Amino acid sequence: MCGRFALAVPRRLVAEALGVPDLPDVPPRPEIYPSQLIEAVFTARESGRRMAGLFRWGFVPVFLADSAKSRPMINARGETALTLPSFRAAVRYRRCLVPASGYFEWRGDAGGRKTRFFLSIPGRPVLALGALYERAVTAAGEVKDTVAILTRPAVGAAASVHDRMPLIVPSAAMADWLDPLRSAPADVAPLLALEPPPGLVASAGPGQPTQLVL
Repeated sequence: MCGRFALAVPRRLVAEALGVPDLPDVPPRPEIYPSQLIEAVFTARESGRRMAGLFRWGFVPVFLADSAKSRPMINARGETALTLPSFRAAVRYRRCLVPASGYFEWRGDAGGRKTRFFLSIPGRPVLALGALYERAVTAAGEVKDTVAILTRPAVGAAASVHDRMPLIVPSAAMADWLDPLRSAPADVAPLLALEPPPGLVASAGPGQPTQLVL
């Protein structure tokens, strides 16, 4: 899964990595939690322009916008996103990218203790996490812009920490990922199976000695 991540790099690096000139004015954050406002880059369907906005981390489907029992979902499994009612429209028409310096994950040992790792790619200051966004309007007129980060089976160093990892979109696939016209299930399915860029490492925390290497 992906329950916390970091984005603590200069804004120009985020803009360059995701190809968007105008970014929300958000300070660097060494640790970002669910329910917080996070940045996401998407393509406006009407203009075809790549844009960035702020979304609440915790996806709320349109049909649950007025439900008091709805539980915001921070992650969506890539393997089932095309079939689950909560995500199947968003994964076809409302894909986005969440910029991150890296993400945090915990590994438990036989004694029940957990070690926290920070996973990142040295020399790549910004990772693009594949995500889905939704805009739901309640009966009272409240607008809820929310987002979920997609996950996939973990590989390499990530698999040594946890069995799931965020879907990290390589630079070469960003245009296809953000293309709202690429919406047929047969065209979306390969995007959900993208392999992460090479070089992912896991360390005890940002700037700590590397322990695991992909």
